[in-house]
Amino acid sequence: MEHPYLFYALFFVFGYITCKAFYFFSATKKSISIIRSSQLIALFILSRALEDFYYAKEFRLKIMNESDDSKQNINAVCYLLSEEVSLFKRKSIKRIIEAHGNFFVQLADFNDWKSAMAFLEDNRKYITDFVTRE
Repeated sequence: MEHPYLFYALFFVFGYITCKAFYFFSATKKSISIIRSSQLIALFILSRALEDFYYAKEFRLKIMNESDDSKQNINAVCYLLSEEVSLFKRKSIKRIIEAHGNFFVQLADFNDWKSAMAFLEDNRKYITDFVTRE
């Protein structure tokens, strides 16, 4: 072999590029896993917040009924609270999707509250493991 150093250099370059490619694929896989996890955890926290909001709404309506507020006031509070919940859901999903940026936006498997809750339900085991794991 006339040029062994050329062979060594090419072998080194091939090894270096192969290492970088494997690192890139590994990092991409980890990034996608982190994004999926953060989506699920965020949706879980939002669903829990809405549960607490529902209990607060029921408590407020109970207090209003006990204090003999008019039906018109009670209906107005119900309407305002339902509008607030709708706005909260819309804005929350919009902010989660916007947080992905242009590069990772295709990783969002949902685009509204209903599809987000379906995504959360499909991944119930992950959330259960996350909540119960020490």
